[in-house]
Amino acid sequence: MSTSINISPTTMTAGTHLLAYYAVDRVGNIYNLKQVQVIKQIDFATLPVTSYYGINNNDRILTTKKYPNNYPNSNPPSIPFPNQLPVATRFQEIKDMGLNVIRINMYWEGYRWYKSQGQTSTFLNRVKEIADTADSLGLGILYNVMHQWKVSSVLYSSSSKANRGAGFPEEALKPLGLVRLPDSYVYDQPIDGSTNVEKQPKNIFWKNFVNNYNITVDGITKPIWQHIWDDYYKDVVIATKDHPSTIGYELLNEPLEAVDSITTSIYRGLGNYNSFIAQNIRKLTTTNKKIFFAELISWRHNDAEINSVYPDLAGKNTYYKKAELTVRLMLPRDSSSATIISNIAFSNTEYGKNGGYGTHFNSQADEYDRVFSTLRQNNNVDIPILITEWNEQDPAQGGVEPNTSSYINYLSTLKTRGYGWFFFNYDPNYPWSIKDSNYNDRWNSTRTMTFKQMLIDALFNSK
Repeated sequence: MSTSINISPTTMTAGTHLLAYYAVDRVGNIYNLKQVQVIKQIDFATLPVTSYYGINNNDRILTTKKYPNNYPNSNPPSIPFPNQLPVATRFQEIKDMGLNVIRINMYWEGYRWYKSQGQTSTFLNRVKEIADTADSLGLGILYNVMHQWKVSSVLYSSSSKANRGAGFPEEALKPLGLVRLPDSYVYDQPIDGSTNVEKQPKNIFWKNFVNNYNITVDGITKPIWQHIWDDYYKDVVIATKDHPSTIGYELLNEPLEAVDSITTSIYRGLGNYNSFIAQNIRKLTTTNKKIFFAELISWRHNDAEINSVYPDLAGKNTYYKKAELTVRLMLPRDSSSATIISNIAFSNTEYGKNGGYGTHFNSQADEYDRVFSTLRQNNNVDIPILITEWNEQDPAQGGVEPNTSSYINYLSTLKTRGYGWFFFNYDPNYPWSIKDSNYNDRWNSTRTMTFKQMLIDALFNSK
């Protein structure tokens, strides 16, 4: 009796496979000797960012925030969040779409909420479930640990007061006088009723944040960056750093969003934050996990001040200056601020209209490619670019309904530039998701194709 095994690791897809051992006797009878499960794991530590093609996933257990809950006396939401399927089911579906990575949006104020209830393990166990599931399926996870939108749920995000932001806990806003209960301030309206933009909560918060102001958490007062690390970020890294599915960590999502009169000192302050958190990550992970730092989503710069500090930038366009200052002042560096931290990546967000990227994206991308290429040529550091949020604009935001050709245009542009990408968003609680509020596939208005199928087709046609 002889045994024959034919396995091709180069063609075997990542994930779990059933391997069957058979034997054939001399008269042709086949015997099944045994069956075992074989897991082929993608090495995400060596996988280039350009090979990332994934999807955002908001696991709502991680986004619990103060409002509209009666904090800290209200109960946490159900687990999983209503209308969401189990993590394993959702992740398997994402894998079946042909994607290999998932970006998990996480919020410090969500973690603070669970700590206030003595339920820290509930939060961390959910993170571990995500990591374990991704390990078993051969998927990669990018932990967007410091995601924020309109700063905090303490603040309203619009004058209609119909919704609030998310991200930073109340403790981070108290020293700045931005907490007003039972009502609250609006993110971009001056708190004193004036027309002074410097009195807007977004400007007050971010311009203090880059200076690492003191806050008090659980009776302990220290700089906010240290609290972020000690109270939250470190716990997430420790829980996930040894998982093969862990690609890495984002330092801060969309920092300084819509802040007015950004100066070089503000840029430098954000770079100091990037360096502080990145240095702490590296102490726990060495160089095997990537560190992602983000752009300024909208840059309202003080041009005269920048020109006075950097005369060589005078006369250059906005995109040129933004790229140069990102490299000069925002790169995560070691404690001496002389050496750029290894294995970092640059994350960007881009939303288009009418099925294609506009002049803004291509002009800005050209400048980032220029300065990052210069670093690479000087044997300094290779900084790949990843688009962490993209989709066709929601019609409510002035866009058009997505279609297959618009998705193909997006992915073809990213492929041409050699960028990795994440689609946004895979959450039924958002109206432009590929799922509806009952977690069913969403269809286009003519019900001829689901948005999920459009994305699958676009991925196939753009490869």
